Amino acid sequence: MKYLILSDIHSNLEALTAVLRRVQRKRFDRVVVLGDLVGYGADPNPTVDAVRKLKRAVIIRGNHDKVCSGLEAGEMFNKVALESARWTEKMLLPRHRKWLRALPKGPVRVDELFSISHGTPLDEDAYIFGEIEALNMFPYFATPICFFGHSHFPVVFGLDEQALTTYIPTPKGPNGRSFKVKLRKGTRYLINPGSIGQPRDGDNRASFGILDSDRMTMTIYRVAYAYEKTQAKIRAAGLPSPLADRLALGR
Repeated sequence: MKYLILSDIHSNLEALTAVLRRVQRKRFDRVVVLGDLVGYGADPNPTVDAVRKLKRAVIIRGNHDKVCSGLEAGEMFNKVALESARWTEKMLLPRHRKWLRALPKGPVRVDELFSISHGTPLDEDAYIFGEIEALNMFPYFATPICFFGHSHFPVVFGLDEQALTTYIPTPKGPNGRSFKVKLRKGTRYLINPGSIGQPRDGDNRASFGILDSDRMTMTIYRVAYAYEKTQAKIRAAGLPSPLADRLALGR
């Protein structure tokens, strides 16, 4: 089976559209969305519409989905994040706000092979940045693989009886578009496909993943999109300028 793994879209319609166009000719058995559909960007309603149209999709909530839909107050958000969340909550159509509020909390077990979370399998609001955080999380999921988002950094952590191995997905060549990891039998994995709408690994292209469970491969893809258009929308909406500026840098 093939799974399309999407995360951290953050109301970036241009990035999401570029990703969906990239994969439109590919066959997927299921689509998985790891949360944070909204927040930061200026297109929350079209983004929710696009995600809701995805077929055979499993979708969980992220921390921005909770705050932007009014489930939480956002006490842990910084000033910029909270301002964008308040704007998003006002802009969301009532049906979209209701739908976001009803999204399930991770972790969710998708099948025998993998489960999904937004932050960590233990805490949907906590981050996994490095090997220590990753190593501490392996006891908290029972499947061979757990996908997570939230940090906006694509990474693959693999744990076997010997050691923890970390793969930083860096597409090969100056125009590289993908990075493939062969998933080994007997190794368990924590995998972040990266962020579609607001990458923070220094590469401003949208990031997403494809899991092929027959071949046991995980591929991280990067797709360029018209981020200047996204920036213009953010500025025109009166949202904080750093949200637009960082899109060019991938930071």
